[in-house]
Amino acid sequence: RYFFAHCSGKPKILPMIALILLALPATLSFTSPSVPRSPPTSICATHEHAGRRSFLRSAALLPFLAPRPSSAGIDVSGLRQDGGSAASSAPSDLANQLRSIDGSASARIRAAKEAEIASKPAEPLVPLSGSLPPRSTLPDTGSAAIFAQKSGPGGLSKIGFGQNNQYDGYVEAPPGYRTKQIRLSFAFPSDWLALDRLSGGIQYVDQRNGDKLYVLRAPLPEGKSLEEAPKSFFAESVFDVRGDIVRSGTVVDSARSSRSQMVAGCAGGTACAARRRLTFKYDTVTGNGVQTVERRGLCDAYEVGGYAYMMLASSNAVLFEKKGAERETTESIVESFTMDI
Repeated sequence: RYFFAHCSGKPKILPMIALILLALPATLSFTSPSVPRSPPTSICATHEHAGRRSFLRSAALLPFLAPRPSSAGIDVSGLRQDGGSAASSAPSDLANQLRSIDGSASARIRAAKEAEIASKPAEPLVPLSGSLPPRSTLPDTGSAAIFAQKSGPGGLSKIGFGQNNQYDGYVEAPPGYRTKQIRLSFAFPSDWLALDRLSGGIQYVDQRNGDKLYVLRAPLPEGKSLEEAPKSFFAESVFDVRGDIVRSGTVVDSARSSRSQMVAGCAGGTACAARRRLTFKYDTVTGNGVQTVERRGLCDAYEVGGYAYMMLASSNAVLFEKKGAERETTESIVESFTMDI
């Protein structure tokens, strides 16, 4: 009559009957309609019925309450199983491996950018203002004027009661010339400062107004002498974007040769050579890129082995046209320029 045996016995329950028992209310009596229910014969029987019903209900809920395995969404099957100290290397190694197999969109974008950067060719060196990379790293400059490179001993001496410096030194001769170096000299104000000593060129600046001097070299047009070369060639060569003046940081908006004439000059009173004097009119762009400054330049050039060796001194256009101290300084610099050729 009963569905369960005594305390010491094992439950004899069919699966379907167990589910029916779980669905019945706790107060429903398990009696046959024709046979009166007899009271429990012992306390054990009473607790047995209640305990087994509670056990069955708990067992039915176990599948829903049991924890389910979770996944972080990252396939870790490719992780290495290296040995080593777990305290020191394991966390970082694990992080690096997870990072390498991360399949997120951000990781794919980052990998694409890194691949794009790696595939780009190395960009050419961009010089800082007043500084140039080694000449060997530069492309062919063609007819552009570059700094005449210093060669051999040279130095400064005070002249004119210390108000001026006299520069005496040597520069490299052009290819195929009879000597490897050429002596030159010139005078300039003693408070002007040297620029970019590492480039090997010769250039000085007046910090008060930005006036400068340069010693330049450029190949003459093929088949043309210093006197035969058109005057437009010199402005185009000096302010060529491939030349050292523009590459050293001077932004030139426009330039042209306004005057040109041949003059005689002597180097140290012993060797005399013809030279050409030119006047340049050009505009420079200021640092903010919105304002131009009109300037003037005086240039004296010597011919050496098919090349023009030039001294260029620049000044503000307004001050130059006033014919005051600034113009006198510019003219004295180029007039003092001599070469022993």
